[in-house]
Amino acid sequence: MKEKIARFVNKKIILFREEDLNRNGKINFKKYNYIILTSNRLPQKIIPILENGNTAERLAITSFLTVKENEDIDLESYNGEVFLVTDDYNEIKGVVTNREIIFFLLDNLKSIKAEFDLVKTDLDAFMACSDDLACITDGSGLKVRISSSAEKIYGLKPEDLIGKNVSELEKNGMYFPSATKIAIEEKKKVTVIQKTKTGRKLLVTATPFFDKDNNIKRIVSISKDITDEEKLKTELKQTKELLQKYEEELSSLRIAHLKNSEIIYRSKQMERLIELVNKVAPTESTILIYGETGVGKEVLAKYIHNISRSEGPFIKINCGAIPENLLEAELFGYEKGAFTGAKSEGKPGLIEVADKGTLLLDEISELPLSLQVKLLRVLQEKEFIRVGGIKPIKVDLRIIAASNKDLKELVKEGKFRQDLYYRLNVVPVTIPPLRERVQDIPILAYHFLNMYNEKYGHSKQLTNEVMEIFMKYPWPGNVRELENVIERIVIISENDQITKKDLPGELLNQEETNHSFGVHVSRLMPLKEASALVEYQLIKQAIEECGSSYKAAEVLGVDQSTIIRKLKKYESMLS
Repeated sequence: MKEKIARFVNKKIILFREEDLNRNGKINFKKYNYIILTSNRLPQKIIPILENGNTAERLAITSFLTVKENEDIDLESYNGEVFLVTDDYNEIKGVVTNREIIFFLLDNLKSIKAEFDLVKTDLDAFMACSDDLACITDGSGLKVRISSSAEKIYGLKPEDLIGKNVSELEKNGMYFPSATKIAIEEKKKVTVIQKTKTGRKLLVTATPFFDKDNNIKRIVSISKDITDEEKLKTELKQTKELLQKYEEELSSLRIAHLKNSEIIYRSKQMERLIELVNKVAPTESTILIYGETGVGKEVLAKYIHNISRSEGPFIKINCGAIPENLLEAELFGYEKGAFTGAKSEGKPGLIEVADKGTLLLDEISELPLSLQVKLLRVLQEKEFIRVGGIKPIKVDLRIIAASNKDLKELVKEGKFRQDLYYRLNVVPVTIPPLRERVQDIPILAYHFLNMYNEKYGHSKQLTNEVMEIFMKYPWPGNVRELENVIERIVIISENDQITKKDLPGELLNQEETNHSFGVHVSRLMPLKEASALVEYQLIKQAIEECGSSYKAAEVLGVDQSTIIRKLKKYESMLS
């Protein structure tokens, strides 16, 4: 669980030079929580202030980490560290100790408890709102919740049934058969007609819910009293509607869980793109993904699939990687004897294989015109005909197209059907290249580093100089190139610290090119700050190359006093 340091910062601080602290006895410290003692402008100690305004020098903190306001803290691995928080200009803004962490966690706990109480209230209300019997058991069949209608149907109060196992109740003749027991044994939803000891007849539907390891965590059963057979049809319809509601709620929960779990990003561009995709993905709208090679079009398509059709298959085909004479058979399949060399039993195509799932047509711009009209039929009619066949085959699938070329321009050139273009271009999304979202480079680099460290059993780390080169490199191969570079240096670097010498030549050549231009801008900044930074770098370089401030002033065409004055000014400003 990671949070921004800024969320915890205690800004009730006062700075003192260490030698001045005892000279200020009249200062009212009650409005402050910490005193920061400095020496030579550097922080030395953090002294807590008690509620009565007295300083607790015996609790002085001398060991702390200096961090920026926008950095993250991992609460799961937090071990009582003290943080001195500064801004981008290294000005002290506040303090974070375990006190601030505890206050934050307590607030979170209150929110979680309030939400838990609300959910419990809603669940209790749901369990009591109907004459139908609602029952929840755990994975072994022990009843954990049962509605108040149990007394009417079984002749026992709910509290007398909680903790009892369905197998035990069935054996004792309370009812037969147990729908929950069958659902546990068969690991699927079941509906049975159940007879009770009290002489009632129930229509019971038991639905199991699984965890990520396919173990049953809960079984929800809805029992409707159908003693009056004439009500059977109506009651069955209501049961189906209720189960559909459960499935819709589970689908919403799945979407909420998946929304931000697969795409790694920090940039505003990607944040806006994911917001759009999250709105469109649960619908059946056709999505056209644009982007350069290696930006992650397939990853985004898989993300959309997980939100909308995760229960079905995800099939990908690169339209430019398969010869035209084979592509039709790959996509649409063929009947037996359709052509020489065909399998005697025929073969289903990828469109058929993707039924109930998602088909990604990568590099859709390379799809031959002769196949574009057949694809249009699939999009419009949800059906197709195999090669050599005569019978239409219905399919239920979502088609996502991806391209690194502008399909609209290809339409103008007569290389792509206009009707297919408009059918695909319902919701176009463009993944920006990595060079346009440099904020994503560090988080992606560390993601791939952790992935390949785990894969190859290493514990390699990236140095600051390597990350600076990464941030300046244009990454023509985008995210795929970054991943390949990380895997390569994890494998070939000899030490745990990955340095500049471990990088491939193309990254180092780019760095030299950047240096050859004299000035390199790595981030946006105010013009005043940029001017100061350039002047400071020129003065420093001139002094280093000339050996003295006098010669540097002569080279730069200013007085020596100007050099000294500006140097002190900028060192103070930029420190």
